[in-house]
Amino acid sequence: MPSALHNYTDEELRKLEKRKARNKELQALKNCTVCGKKAKQGVCKGCGTTSYCSTDCQRIDWRDRGHRKACKKIRDERAAAEAPTRAPSPPREVFYGPAPRSHADEVRARIAAEHEAARARREANPEPEPASARFGSRCPICLEVWDVNAPRVFRLCCCRTVCRSCEDKIGIEACALCRAPPLSSQSKELAALRRHVEDQVPEAINFLGISYRDGKLGLVKSAKKAAKLFKRAVELGNLDALSNLGHLYTHGDRHGVKKDNKKAMQLFRMAADRGDAEAQAKVAAGLAAESMKALGECRNPDVVRYWKLAAAQGFTKAEFFLGQGYHEGFYGLDVDIGEGLRWYARAAAKGHEESIAALDHVNERLDNLADMMKRDGYYLDAARHYKLSVEQTASLHAMYSLGEMNYNGQGFDSRNYDEARRLWERAAAGGHEGAIAALAATAQHYAEDD
Repeated sequence: MPSALHNYTDEELRKLEKRKARNKELQALKNCTVCGKKAKQGVCKGCGTTSYCSTDCQRIDWRDRGHRKACKKIRDERAAAEAPTRAPSPPREVFYGPAPRSHADEVRARIAAEHEAARARREANPEPEPASARFGSRCPICLEVWDVNAPRVFRLCCCRTVCRSCEDKIGIEACALCRAPPLSSQSKELAALRRHVEDQVPEAINFLGISYRDGKLGLVKSAKKAAKLFKRAVELGNLDALSNLGHLYTHGDRHGVKKDNKKAMQLFRMAADRGDAEAQAKVAAGLAAESMKALGECRNPDVVRYWKLAAAQGFTKAEFFLGQGYHEGFYGLDVDIGEGLRWYARAAAKGHEESIAALDHVNERLDNLADMMKRDGYYLDAARHYKLSVEQTASLHAMYSLGEMNYNGQGFDSRNYDEARRLWERAAAGGHEGAIAALAATAQHYAEDD
């Protein structure tokens, strides 16, 4: 008997087979996959291919029969089948001819040039070596760069150095760095310091040398022991110990250290070459004294070089001596009043009394010299000196006189009323009576111009 399936097309046959397979699956899902009983728990929600009569059978299938992995695999296959197929990427364009030139060589050359320029800048302006190679050149608490003019405080508990401001804030509280409680007596401080010295801590060795030199922590003064400790600290790389040892040889001591200026200068030079501002100033002073003793005058160019190195770090004494050199023509420098005033002003801004007195003296002499030039009719020179005094020392008298010369057109190509008014107002703000009177006398003139 001929089969009726020959009347179906291939597509219809595939759909029929698919429907039969689905009916078979549904029929199988009516019974539990594990025990064969009627499925009451329901179908697996993940893959839909298994059913269970109870939670116990579901747990057996998932844990013991490996349905957990099978379920995940079925879900992944279905997700991959349903995902949209990615369109094929277009073929890469074929380039015939020489390969395009890479800019890598140019980039390498530019980077090498930048590194070379940075190296040249570092060699021209070397950074000062930190006093402690272990702890750097900043306060470990506030992270501010050390002020070369301010004293630093050494903490015995952890052998760290902090600035005076941070030490005042710590007070009698626990150490902000190691959290150790404050040491209550000199004997405990000395015992803690000696423990650090036994551990070869260079900062502790240097401070023990200072204690022997000055008789601190209940120790008897001994320059011989201090020198021995300073040498140990120098061997371990401590920069402060170089200056301390040089200071010991400079002054000498009857307790075992002989005065030796040559050896002291050698130590100061070593510290100065490593960026110690105070040592640089001491080398400059020592070279100046040697030159004056040998020649009767100071013409050694190294003196100015070391003064400038120390002043560049903000060392106040170096700034004062540089100002003195430019003002008086010392150390082989040409007289340059403007440059001298600039260095005086930098030191005076930090409260250096000698610089303040020198600044006032130079200011008075400069104003007197400008007054004399103005009186004799040398208006160009007078205006130049008044302007220098205004820029460098903010002299009220110079402001008033320069304003008067601008108002009258003396020493200038034409009258400049606006500049005169600006200078008089600055002088009047400082309380200069002449400037106040000049503004009052010319008020009507300026009102008409406005």
